[in-house]
Amino acid sequence: MQLWSLDTRCTTMLNLLLTHLDYVSIVEVAKTLNVSRRSIYYDLTKINEWLEAHQIGFIQVERSKGLFLSSSQREKISELLSSEIEHTYYFLQPKERTQILLCSLLGQAEPVFVDYFCQICDVSRNTAFNDLKNVRQKLNKYELELIFEPHSGYRVEGSLIMQRALFLYYFEPIIPLLQNRAIPGFKLLNFYDTEQVDQIMKQLKKVEERLQTNYVSGMIFSLSTLINNIIKRKESIVIDEVDVEEITQSQEFQLVKIYFPQLNVNEQVYLSMHLLGSRVQVPTKIEQTEDVLDLARQLVTDFELLACINFDDKEQLVSMIAHHLKMSIYRYKYGIQIGNPLMADIRTSYPDLFDLTVKASRGIKKKLGLPIPDAEIAYITMHFGGFLRQKNIMVTNRILLVCPNGISTANMLKGEVESLHPNIEVVGIVPVEDIDKYISSIDFIISTVDVNTSVPVIRVNPIISEEDRLRILSRVARSSTSKLKSNQITLDKIVKIVGQYLNDDQLERVILELQPMFGSIETQDRRKHMSIRLSDVLSPSRIQVLNKVSDWRSALTIASAPLMNEHVIVESYIDAMIANVEYYGPYIVIAPYLALGHALPSDGVNALGVSILKLEEDVFFEDRPVSVVIILAPIDKRSHLGIMKDIMDLFSDGQFVSDLSDCRLPSDVYELIVNRKKADEVEEDGD
Repeated sequence: MQLWSLDTRCTTMLNLLLTHLDYVSIVEVAKTLNVSRRSIYYDLTKINEWLEAHQIGFIQVERSKGLFLSSSQREKISELLSSEIEHTYYFLQPKERTQILLCSLLGQAEPVFVDYFCQICDVSRNTAFNDLKNVRQKLNKYELELIFEPHSGYRVEGSLIMQRALFLYYFEPIIPLLQNRAIPGFKLLNFYDTEQVDQIMKQLKKVEERLQTNYVSGMIFSLSTLINNIIKRKESIVIDEVDVEEITQSQEFQLVKIYFPQLNVNEQVYLSMHLLGSRVQVPTKIEQTEDVLDLARQLVTDFELLACINFDDKEQLVSMIAHHLKMSIYRYKYGIQIGNPLMADIRTSYPDLFDLTVKASRGIKKKLGLPIPDAEIAYITMHFGGFLRQKNIMVTNRILLVCPNGISTANMLKGEVESLHPNIEVVGIVPVEDIDKYISSIDFIISTVDVNTSVPVIRVNPIISEEDRLRILSRVARSSTSKLKSNQITLDKIVKIVGQYLNDDQLERVILELQPMFGSIETQDRRKHMSIRLSDVLSPSRIQVLNKVSDWRSALTIASAPLMNEHVIVESYIDAMIANVEYYGPYIVIAPYLALGHALPSDGVNALGVSILKLEEDVFFEDRPVSVVIILAPIDKRSHLGIMKDIMDLFSDGQFVSDLSDCRLPSDVYELIVNRKKADEVEEDGD
């Protein structure tokens, strides 16, 4: 059988699988490679052919879990990949080209001509000019300007601090391309020098060893590349709003002086801030004001509108997110990466929640004028996830704090821990020798010292770090999910009990009658981690196409008719939707020409459902024209998040909106939606 080399994307996929000892979901692989799930399955076929040619078994695929390699496969594949040098051509996606062009412009002070972009990305001049238009738009969002001078080329003007922050922001997603030399003009890149970056990484590793800590490898790689560019550019930033004196007294700064003497003091402080900021809060002189609370409130409100929910204890959630933001805004400004090790797990376990959080964050990104990394979005996602649980299924995590460093430190730590999540209860603060008194009544221990006990322990710093917070939140999420699953009454459990006393017809009627009550729980149990999608709850019978309606009240009433006819909702739900618009205004107009009618589950919802009304002639919600009215009937705060993600994806796609306007029959609308979602493209956040 003929043997051949894998292309770079397939190699990257295999390397990703080699770094995981457990299953890796298709979603995570698609996100990492920035391609669709369909592309992943296509690549999987090529990889399996390659494995077969080398007499290695196929990659194991389980629908609910993902992709998996056995230990023997890992050993053989690692050996083969290390021996293979030549790789076939990799075609860069438009988003990848944009990221590479941005890094080229932001990483270098010297201007470049369009021919350089054509060479590194292997594209025509027309394509390069189109990519540069996209680059210009992204730079403008952060008050940076793309300048072209006929005799020198393109360069970026604006805040040097912002240029560096954006460089780190756009560099992170292209790391796999650099490591696999997948960029066509890799040797011509002006912002990346393999030998120099490797040398700087060795120096940072020495700092890491001296600090007795572990930085995320991607962060070290990004920072090494940036430092190399700083040295080459010979430009220096001015550090403001920082307690420079406190930073210069830190161990990080003392080590930076030793290992990076070629940097001036300002740049040594800047590098120290990155090393400090990835572990603990950087000391700043910024006084926290009401502005941070306003930002948090805007973020929560935007999420509520996008997710069609209302949070209980909203102000508590606002307070917790504000607490996070006041420590994070400074990191955003300087591009400091916290290196969230849980980000992939969060994106895989809560994909719809994560994507809605990305969209909700756009408002504060615009207001701040700063990029917000996905690692930070993942952190905020966990906050939203905790508050989406209904009060009647709240699960409290009982935590014991072990802190021998004094009562003031202990109380500060207690406040930090309790502010992380509403499901946390600190039951006591004790020294190591008193742990045994609490063992039977706690879920886990948080300790500032090493502890040997049968209960799970999270070791934290006396001044709690971002990584500490993430590990605590992750433990709370896993513990809560475990408890809910063990105590949950599901439709499956009821059917198993009553099924032995009923015939098939009787059992079917019981299931149909109970389904509305257990829809979200049973569906989640049956599908495991799969979300309920728009196509799952939509049918041609729930879609109407009309010429016009008399007013917006009629639009909501008529659009709801299919759900009324199927007893998904009752009339009080329509009354509640109309009353909400009368009271709050046209808040349900969530996109141009799109209104999303909804109310609370308690207002008259029997089952999860969606209906659509398309109008040939616009109806006005005050001064806002609407041609599509969607009615959402939610049964809780979580089950419809996948549906909301689909709706937002569809109506942010200009081609879909254009095609929808041409539909004249309900069946046309239905086929357009179903076929569009079958493509199953991975969500991109626009950056």
